[in-house]
Amino acid sequence: MASVTGMRGLFAGALIAAAAFIAAPTAAFAHGGVALEQDECVLRIGPHVMHFIGYQRIGEDLEFCEDIANAGPTVIALTAVSPKLRDMAIGIRVIKDIGEEKEKANLDAITVAYIEPKVYRNGTMTFEHDFKDSGHYVGIVTARDGLGNEWVSRFPFSVGLYTFHGLIEYILYAVGFVSLVGLLWWALRASARKKPSTGDAIA
Repeated sequence: MASVTGMRGLFAGALIAAAAFIAAPTAAFAHGGVALEQDECVLRIGPHVMHFIGYQRIGEDLEFCEDIANAGPTVIALTAVSPKLRDMAIGIRVIKDIGEEKEKANLDAITVAYIEPKVYRNGTMTFEHDFKDSGHYVGIVTARDGLGNEWVSRFPFSVGLYTFHGLIEYILYAVGFVSLVGLLWWALRASARKKPSTGDAIA
């Protein structure tokens, strides 16, 4: 009985360790105005909150929160969480990342996509852009109310690049998987050693 209880404890510990490694990357490496909270991409724009979802029509099936795996057609959707955003004009501009200071002098030239501010009564703004080139980009989301108050949120992201954050994430996934397999193997070996032999049981 003790061996079974110990094995269960080791198995639970292995699962917890693996889950911790897998969960760590998304919690630690969210950057800019976008963060992963409770398995949802959250964009904070001033005092307001939006959900951010992106996916590609070809290639990677998974939704992304920050970095896009490949260049090509990409769909991005912003959904208002804060009710007040439904009455505001929401717009987005996607630019090449050349540095915040330099972009001010040449904003139109580095803009790759622009959706004019508009009120979305259903709370969702969706647009598609075909990223032709791999590289670093910045999304700039604006929200403007009827009184002329405006809030801006910036979130940098990459397209078709192996980022440092992405590399660390894959390493941590691998470490978590190896830890799980190693702990389970050790638990099975330890349990096998404790089992009495057939001869001992008859005696």
